[in-house]
Amino acid sequence: MFHFNHMHKRISHLEDQILHKLELTELNAYKKNILKNPQSITLDPITKKPLQIPHILYPQPTVPIEWWYFTGHLHANTKRKITPNLTPKQLGFEFCLFKFHPQALRLLSLPLSTLRKEPFLVSHFALTNETEKSYSYTIDSGLTSKQKIKYNQLNLNLHNSSLTFKNNQFKIKTKNKDLHLNLTLTPTKKIIKHFRSGFAIMYSPPEHRTYYVTYPRLKTTGSITINNQTYSVEGQSWFDHQKMNFPHNSPLQGWDWFSIQFDNNTELMLFRLRTKKGLTTHHLGGTFIDKNSNQIYLSPKEMHITPLTHWTSPHTKIIYPSSWEIKIPKLKLIFQVTPTIPDQELGHKNLNPLSYWEGSCNVIGKFINKPITGQSYVELVGYDHRLKTKIIQALTK
Repeated sequence: MFHFNHMHKRISHLEDQILHKLELTELNAYKKNILKNPQSITLDPITKKPLQIPHILYPQPTVPIEWWYFTGHLHANTKRKITPNLTPKQLGFEFCLFKFHPQALRLLSLPLSTLRKEPFLVSHFALTNETEKSYSYTIDSGLTSKQKIKYNQLNLNLHNSSLTFKNNQFKIKTKNKDLHLNLTLTPTKKIIKHFRSGFAIMYSPPEHRTYYVTYPRLKTTGSITINNQTYSVEGQSWFDHQKMNFPHNSPLQGWDWFSIQFDNNTELMLFRLRTKKGLTTHHLGGTFIDKNSNQIYLSPKEMHITPLTHWTSPHTKIIYPSSWEIKIPKLKLIFQVTPTIPDQELGHKNLNPLSYWEGSCNVIGKFINKPITGQSYVELVGYDHRLKTKIIQALTK
């Protein structure tokens, strides 16, 4: 056993060395291409500046990467069935539109902007059927599908998916083969600027600069169609918008991220970053939001996240944490987060740079010695260590 483990470590170390050299070779070739073929567009360096609502939500043509992200927990309204005689369902959903600038990406040693000049969208949509213990997702890209981006408002369209913001309401729609989503989301609390001003250098060097704002609670109504059966749904959602730079040859590999909506009308966002060497507790943080939208910022020393169990994906064999105990002594808050179903892995059906886990969860614990419950979404990125994934990342980072 000792001999086997020793050999496995040596092979893994050799694999990492080869991939590191491959990454450096491709990165050097990328830099030479940039020097030989200077781009006419100067990308936004994501520097600190005043935030204006709703303009901070609008797409910017020269931001390297930005995204609009919704998660929510829905239930069928049994008094307003659109299709009759349906069994009520509890549902979790994720809807995200990413916008990438091709100048910030590369394919082999070439900047992607040598092939495409305009920014492009990517959509991720996932549905967790908590009642029937099932999960499905779709991914689409503006590299292969029709898209439309308006920069003087929030109005994004990609193939059969769309996102708009008007009169303080978001509308999201997606129409896929077996899943249709049509939701109206109205913020019921103020927009939250994380890191006090909405701006932070999340990791350095190289610097990962970001703007990060959240509507932590949105009243959500609409309909969802599953296999030709349409439900009227209602519930609560969470919305994030982030703008971020995209440094090359970065040590950052992933993150653990939690959004939590407690049933006492308070919310909590927590994250910790993952480097190629694993989790780093020096780069994490959070925001607690009280009933009146007042914020309490949490430092690394003020939060303790302990994985309790793990789950191995039957699709990819990736091992993810699968439930957590979270303690925040400063708030007298202790609770457990547990997935509604284990299998909520996204990306394994497609040729993606990585697979990740993103799923709906239940929350139970104590707040100031009183019972508290809630709902959560958790995102786990950086656990995909497959050789295939490492090669794709080395060639495209």
